[in-house]
Amino acid sequence: MTVTLEQGRLVATARDDAARLAEAAGADIRLLSSPDEMVDASALFARVWRVDVDRSHVNPGLLVALAHSDNYVAGAFRGGRLIGASVGFFHPPAESALHSHITGVDAAVAGRGVGRALKFHQRAWALEHGARRMTWTFDPLVARNAYFNVQTLAARGIRYLSDFYGVMSDGVNAGQESDRMLIEWTLDDEPASGEVDTGAPPVLVVADDRPAALPLPADAAAVRVDIPRDIEGLRTRDPDAARLWRLALRGALSPLMAGGWRLVGVSREGSYHLERPL
Repeated sequence: MTVTLEQGRLVATARDDAARLAEAAGADIRLLSSPDEMVDASALFARVWRVDVDRSHVNPGLLVALAHSDNYVAGAFRGGRLIGASVGFFHPPAESALHSHITGVDAAVAGRGVGRALKFHQRAWALEHGARRMTWTFDPLVARNAYFNVQTLAARGIRYLSDFYGVMSDGVNAGQESDRMLIEWTLDDEPASGEVDTGAPPVLVVADDRPAALPLPADAAAVRVDIPRDIEGLRTRDPDAARLWRLALRGALSPLMAGGWRLVGVSREGSYHLERPL
């Protein structure tokens, strides 16, 4: 692969960004290679998703195979202990796109920048390997993940996927359908975005922890779709309400996105902002 001067500068900047964020998070991030490291990474994913280690979403043998075939398997360490891990693989067209399959961070260090540092390490690695796009999925009901993906990274929500994985039995996803938002991150864009204007008319709002749908204004150029700020807490204290939210968000976001409405932002409070297609 021939690397242009501009591409070389982009990769160098991405490496610097990744190193700065890793230092800020107090983490040493590197690729994993040994079988023992793969066992540790698989066990970390099991802890994060609250399942027995033999039911981890990614087993050690698969991690070995992915790393051996030059895909992305990396870990974040602090004091020699694995505190986070991330896995990605190339998808067609292989020379330009990486799918980030799973990223997990130990609960003891959650919210301290380790996940963000892993994502930027993955970005730098992908650019070094010729990729220009990265895709992944996330639960669109988790407001903090929506804000991070769309606002912090400036990734684009491109498709609403209903019950994407089917029935899941782990401690995070059990008892609900596995809807996901497909995200695409253009890696050579500036990875930052401003705050979103939430003044658009809402089509879904929070009313005493329950969803309340509103009609789509016929002449609205933009609309707002609200979600709970803490769906995980709601799932614990009121599982029935949480299940209602899954169906309500699907009913609001899925037809809008299928109809060409563009997801252009997410507020810190938990609101999706969409603009009508031109």
